[in-house]
Amino acid sequence: MKSFLYRAICGVVMGIGGVLPGVSGGILAISLGVYEKMMLAIGNFFRNFKENVKFLLPLVIGGGIGILLTSNVLSLLIERYEVQLLSLFAGLVLGSLPELFGEVRVGGQKIQWKHVVAAVLGLGFVLLFALGESSAGQSVETAKLTIPGALISGMVLSVGTVIPGISSSFILVYLGLYPAVIAAIAGVFDIAALTTSGIGGLIGKFGETLLPFLAMAAAFALVSLLIIKLVNRMLARHHATSYAAVIGFVVGSVALVVPQISGRLTWACPIFFVAGLVLSWLEFRYKKKLTGNEATAAAQSAQDGEIEAP
Repeated sequence: MKSFLYRAICGVVMGIGGVLPGVSGGILAISLGVYEKMMLAIGNFFRNFKENVKFLLPLVIGGGIGILLTSNVLSLLIERYEVQLLSLFAGLVLGSLPELFGEVRVGGQKIQWKHVVAAVLGLGFVLLFALGESSAGQSVETAKLTIPGALISGMVLSVGTVIPGISSSFILVYLGLYPAVIAAIAGVFDIAALTTSGIGGLIGKFGETLLPFLAMAAAFALVSLLIIKLVNRMLARHHATSYAAVIGFVVGSVALVVPQISGRLTWACPIFFVAGLVLSWLEFRYKKKLTGNEATAAAQSAQDGEIEAP
């Protein structure tokens, strides 16, 4: 139950971060320690169906809650406290660096030049990607999500979720699709339509947004499966080097946030940043304890099976 609740909370954080411009859902998944297992569970979904569903279900539920909260309830908070939220996420992400460094040195492996090169390339990838975004002209914002726009949005959301360091929201903003995507997600559960127009108003609003929403979800799922296969292969064959590149992604992601908040810093930003670091440390301790308890339970179960065996 604790493990289910923990992954559900991780899903909520990833959902909120995935919608918040400037934050990468993939980076948050790494910071929360669920990225690699999530990629493996999705990439090998039918090989161990029951266990993969058990692992992914709380993440999906939490992610849906996070996205819907951001699209509805938290939209006002983001408008008023965006800088503080970005400071919190920056602390949360940077707090994961010691754990990522441990993955590079897994098995007592020493830091090699290829790890340094991978980290630099990861950093350069994020910075060059952001440079391309900043040099691109921003499109006229679209208020209503069309089927072609929904397919493009689903693919963009997939890339930002699976590949660490890329902010899907930033790309959608530059394409002019961000408001339409948020409106489509919020429209699926439009409480205002229910309270003002009753069930008929809700059904009418749901019909307007359902088809684009399903098209976006289908594009997201298809592209994710294709990218995840590549990610899993890299993590399996080049584990330490892949995590070295992830460290570059993480540092680059935080570096991109700094220019956004540097001119709008408030007295509360350092507090939120430190809170992010503390939350990351507490998350690491809790996850370590949880993993230890699960390992102990598995060992005890195996021992009981041996005793009962004839």
